[in-house]
Amino acid sequence: MSPATLIIDGALLLAIIGVSLYGAATLPPGAQVPVHFGPAGYNRWLPKKAGLALWPALGAVVYAIIVATARDKGTHGSPVTGLTIALAVIMATQIGALAVALTRSRRS
Repeated sequence: MSPATLIIDGALLLAIIGVSLYGAATLPPGAQVPVHFGPAGYNRWLPKKAGLALWPALGAVVYAIIVATARDKGTHGSPVTGLTIALAVIMATQIGALAVALTRSRRS
C-alpha cells in the first residue's frame, strides 16, 4: 500500500468522523438519523447518538480492512482501491442521511 493511499483513506475516515460531529452539534435532541437507503427511500431510522456513531464505526472497520489487507498480503490495486471507494461512498451516504435528518427535524 502506498503512503498516499493510507493518507487519503485516513482523511476520508476523519471526514466521516467530522460529519458525525457536525451532526451531533446541529441535530436537536431526540432527532433520528436514517441509516438504510432502500428502494422507497430511507427506511431505517435510529436515535441520534446511535445513528451518528454507526457511520464512523463502519468507516473504521473498512479502514482496518484496508490496512490489514495491504499489510499482510502486500496487495496493490483493486482491493485497496475498492475499499477506498467504499469509504468515499460511506461518507457521501452519511452526508445525504444527515441532510435528510436535518430537513426532517426542521419540519417537526
